[in-house]
Amino acid sequence: MFQNDGQKLQGTLCDHQFISSNYTPSYGRFYSPRYPSSYPKHIKCAYRFRARSKERIRVVFEEVTLQKGDVSCLNRADLIKVHDGRSAHAPVITVLCNEGAALEVLSTGPDLYVEFLSNSDWPGQGFKATFQFQPLEATTTSDTPYTGK
Repeated sequence: MFQNDGQKLQGTLCDHQFISSNYTPSYGRFYSPRYPSSYPKHIKCAYRFRARSKERIRVVFEEVTLQKGDVSCLNRADLIKVHDGRSAHAPVITVLCNEGAALEVLSTGPDLYVEFLSNSDWPGQGFKATFQFQPLEATTTSDTPYTGK
């Protein structure tokens, strides 16, 4: 029932990719390992989303239940990092830790990279999320009249 709609990358424990095409759905679901049971200790998973050139990715974390701790995600053992690009080297959009629901993230372009890191000895339940490939809004500056001198 809690199956990722993406393709598991061969040779990895839990990495998945989600690619927009004419042959794949434009939306779906993805989960942390073993969801809704506790995720494994000391695990790192990557979820790579690749849309078409005029698309972006919308992710909604419907439920996030990680190891409890203080409010700050700064020194947390378990967290979710969302990057606006193809890899962990891309700019970070947001970092999620603790618990939350209905947390929405939008990419600015056709790539999104989600890292799930578990370094605690007391894992939580994890997360469940949805994704959707959306058309980029057509915004052009050429339609705006020039008012400068």
